[in-house]
Amino acid sequence: MKTEHQGEDARPKGFRGRMISIQAFARKYRLNAEEADRLEDQFGPAAGEIDLLQAARRNGMPEE
Repeated sequence: MKTEHQGEDARPKGFRGRMISIQAFARKYRLNAEEADRLEDQFGPAAGEIDLLQAARRNGMPEE
C-alpha cells in the first residue's frame, strides 16, 4: 500500500549506488555521445550508478 506522499511513479527505496553525473559515467564506461544523451534525457544530469548501468545494458552496452 502506498502512503499519501508517494505517487504512482515513486522510485523504490534501496541501494542504487553512488550518485554520478551522466558525463562522468559516460567517460568511465566509454559510452558514445548518443547513449550519454539518451541517459541524460531519461535520468537528468545525475543518477545512481546502478540505475545507469542497468539502463545502459538494456540498451546494448556490452558487459565487461
